[in-house]
Amino acid sequence: MKKIIGNPNSYNKNLIELIKKTKINNFYLKNQKDFRDRILNEIDQNDHVLDIGMAMRDRHKKVKSKILETLDVNDFGEYPDIICDICSDISGLENKYNKIICIAILEHVYDPFSAVANLKRMLKNDGVIYGYVPYLFHYHAPNDLKFQDYFRFSKDALAYLFREFNDVELFPVRGRISTPLNIMFAGRWKKYAEKTSINILLDKFVSDEKNTKQCSGFNFIIKK
Repeated sequence: MKKIIGNPNSYNKNLIELIKKTKINNFYLKNQKDFRDRILNEIDQNDHVLDIGMAMRDRHKKVKSKILETLDVNDFGEYPDIICDICSDISGLENKYNKIICIAILEHVYDPFSAVANLKRMLKNDGVIYGYVPYLFHYHAPNDLKFQDYFRFSKDALAYLFREFNDVELFPVRGRISTPLNIMFAGRWKKYAEKTSINILLDKFVSDEKNTKQCSGFNFIIKK
């Protein structure tokens, strides 16, 4: 006789609905654009913005907002403005930011669930998180482990990770063909080959559904 503990079928149905309501946007699978440019365009001059890990890189100084702060777990001298473990204590940062930029951060935290809960607490009402996480991507922590590489995220994982937010939109990056090439040739594929947009061409030979399920990672826009 089968033994049923709890109500797993009902819980699984809820998970399926959660995944189905998550928006998938294939714009970056079909266009060779930089997600950071969209972030710049959507930041208002009156916004209070947090750029975690200064992930905007060369575009960080182009952010035009009332207040722009950076955060990291380590002190690098002039950088960052705030030293904080986003998985733990964020005292004083609650309800502070209109926009949070979290590009290639969540794979490096030891507890992404706590980190995302804290990011939500840091956002003002109607605030937005812009970010990126890897899925099928190579290990990329330094040898000295000054920061670590813990997690990878499928679209299903992100639907659950961001389940407490009002709106979740995912943008797959690279598809089924270009993703393994990016892993195989590491930085050279992105630095050289993708400048020709060959990745866009190659991934056209595969369906949108397969490209979404076997991608390099996801840009995301999450609204509180």
